[in-house]
Amino acid sequence: MQLHIHFVGIKGTGMSALAQVTSKIENAVITGSDVSQKFFTDAILERAGIPVLEFNPDNVVNSNIVVRSAAYDDSHPEIVKAKELNITIFTYPQFLGKLMAKKKGICVAGTHGKTTTTAMVGKILLDNGYDPSIVVGSDVPCIGGNAHAGQGEFFLVESCEYRRHFLNYSPEHLIITNMEFDHPDYFKDLNDVLAAFSELAGKLPAHGNLVIWREDPNWQSIKTKAHITTYGLSEEADVRASNIAYNNSGCNFEVLIKGKSIGSLQLIVSGRHNILDALAAIALTERLGVPTGSILESLKSFNGTKRRFELLGTRKGAVIVDDYAHHPTEIQTTLDGARRCYPDRRIRAVFQPHTFTRTEKLFYEFSQAFQEADEVVLAEIFSSAREKKSAHNNLSSASLADVIQARGINTKFFPTLEEISSYLAETLEERDLVITLGAGDIYKVGLNLVS
Repeated sequence: MQLHIHFVGIKGTGMSALAQVTSKIENAVITGSDVSQKFFTDAILERAGIPVLEFNPDNVVNSNIVVRSAAYDDSHPEIVKAKELNITIFTYPQFLGKLMAKKKGICVAGTHGKTTTTAMVGKILLDNGYDPSIVVGSDVPCIGGNAHAGQGEFFLVESCEYRRHFLNYSPEHLIITNMEFDHPDYFKDLNDVLAAFSELAGKLPAHGNLVIWREDPNWQSIKTKAHITTYGLSEEADVRASNIAYNNSGCNFEVLIKGKSIGSLQLIVSGRHNILDALAAIALTERLGVPTGSILESLKSFNGTKRRFELLGTRKGAVIVDDYAHHPTEIQTTLDGARRCYPDRRIRAVFQPHTFTRTEKLFYEFSQAFQEADEVVLAEIFSSAREKKSAHNNLSSASLADVIQARGINTKFFPTLEEISSYLAETLEERDLVITLGAGDIYKVGLNLVS
């Protein structure tokens, strides 16, 4: 009998990717439901031939399995109905873990850089005939979207630490890009975060691989039976970059493995963070047996992912860029990359803080993150579905604007995105680089400017 698997909240980036891969791995009818609002994943799901229904309890009636997004809890009408009918229910990470177990799992984890590193590893494996299955947290042009259902032995997954979701996976190979305190609505402190990453690394088999950033201050606290390869910019790293040069078209550097040069790499994405992500991808795929020359050749044409320093267009000669950065370190790194690429432009950072909890817990760090910007424009805090504003009634981006302004950076706060769009349109100059930052809907400001 053919299975019917229904995805509740299918328009989410991870859920839409999982649905696509499931449709190729399982002999099943795939359906999904979500809100009527349009997302970039609508087009992806349409291309995959997966019907998307509006939420309705009747959607699950003929299902054998229901997979639910983390955005929806047991009170959702479709979940309530599924429980009444005794239909098996999985969360997104639980079901992804079941699919991964059918192949050799590769997890890319870390506080920052997961999406780009996953995309780079995926491109290298695809270009070299490994045909992996891939689930990644963004639209990646070079792999044809946010998922790829391959016939090969590997299953590559961007793996999120939130609520220890990645512990549902049992990888053979693991990249840890970095480990910082984030998701303060769940993790108690940095030690709690490190414990989660340690537990994931502890699941690796002795024949597996751990690739980890050498400059992370806590990398040695991660214990594993697997082979460890470090990467970074320091001479102690097993895989490192030297002779780095930045320019408007990206960056160029030499790659060394165990002190021996394997050649130079011209990336068409720029910034120190992209160099580190490339080194992580090189370190793992070399361990998997991909020839180093083929690895470098594949990365030369890596053209980035959606919402990662994504060039939206120009207006009046000004360059408009969008980035998903929503943690202080990500903002700092992204603005540093922008300054290196565009040293002569006025950098105007347009930031929408993401969640009251993160803004409150990392308020000081956010206030320090904009040193490379010439101007900061703040939107009101974007609240996620998992938190209640009532618990944070006194917190506003206006307070953050005051602190950044006190540090000597020209800072403005506007309550609505419409006001921000109007202000930027009126004050835009040819020498500007406008970069929207945040995990909410701040990207709409950039789209308004270029349209």
